[in-house]
Amino acid sequence: MQGGFGVIRRYPMKAPLVIPIFVSNLGCPHRCIFCDQRQFAEPAPPEAIPEIVRRYISFSSSSSHRRKIIAFYGGSFTGIDETLFDRYLNVASALVKQGQADALKASTRPDMVSKEILDRLIDAGFEELELGVQSMDDRVLEASLRGHTRSDTIRALGLIKGSGLKVGVQIMPGLPGEDRASFRHTVDVITGLKPDTARIYPTVVMAGTALEKVYLTGRYHPLSIDEAILRSLFAYINLTGCGSKMLRMGIPQSDRLNIVAGPFHPAFGFLVRSRAYRIMAETLIGRLGPGITVCVNPKRLPELLGLKRENIRELGFSYGVEPRLEQDSVSVSTIAENTCLYFKDIIDFLL
Repeated sequence: MQGGFGVIRRYPMKAPLVIPIFVSNLGCPHRCIFCDQRQFAEPAPPEAIPEIVRRYISFSSSSSHRRKIIAFYGGSFTGIDETLFDRYLNVASALVKQGQADALKASTRPDMVSKEILDRLIDAGFEELELGVQSMDDRVLEASLRGHTRSDTIRALGLIKGSGLKVGVQIMPGLPGEDRASFRHTVDVITGLKPDTARIYPTVVMAGTALEKVYLTGRYHPLSIDEAILRSLFAYINLTGCGSKMLRMGIPQSDRLNIVAGPFHPAFGFLVRSRAYRIMAETLIGRLGPGITVCVNPKRLPELLGLKRENIRELGFSYGVEPRLEQDSVSVSTIAENTCLYFKDIIDFLL
């Protein structure tokens, strides 16, 4: 653990329990064209964190067998006013020292990372910092009113990696001024930087944002759901192929969320992976003919079948499961051959 905190506890290989603490728009120097984090939650004050953590853990039946990570989301954590920033650090650090959490993480802007800030995070018990990269095209960043450049992202990623912290990236397909070539460039550059984790949030038009005003004048056209799926799948295959763990695809649901337009779906990540399996099944049917039996790892069977079983209904293949198969692959056995396809094999079918 970073910062020399306590005893390192051993857990079974289960996903960590991530406890979200929303600091919505705190630390942000201005409002980006697409953003209204308060549609997800109001910012939690530091003194509320211990109770939020206690309640979150109490609702998890497996918390005693999982690492517990307190995560500050929804703002630019390292840009928060110094006094308030110290209060957040002190409260969260105390929870780690007391053994109520195992580590901390947060998200922030690329232009709000420095060696001094990273040292403070490490001392407090942080293990990861996520960057709101959004794009690696300066024209797109300017059109989206981000206020930082691709150079800021490259510099910040280098500092975080050099500090020993894990680094995550967040990218947004479909920002103003972005086309397929621009998005491919973003993915290529980010892949080369090899982040530890990634999130893909296709751009949607939220009510009350500057992007809504541009959309209503007809000067911005959001991605269709189909195009958002293809771009996200392209990024997913490339990023996971370079070793990044994909944490999420698609913005999370919220009762407060008011989306005017854009590619929102509550199961967006499922749609992305399901499209990959559909393309692989179509490719094998085209190569081997109809009537084949497509096999998949049992954990990925729902994605092979598709939402409401649309893949199997529309393509008409038989299916089976094979636990030994890698999760991002399919296989077909015939008398003549045993054919496997992997996600990376369909990259040229996407963009």
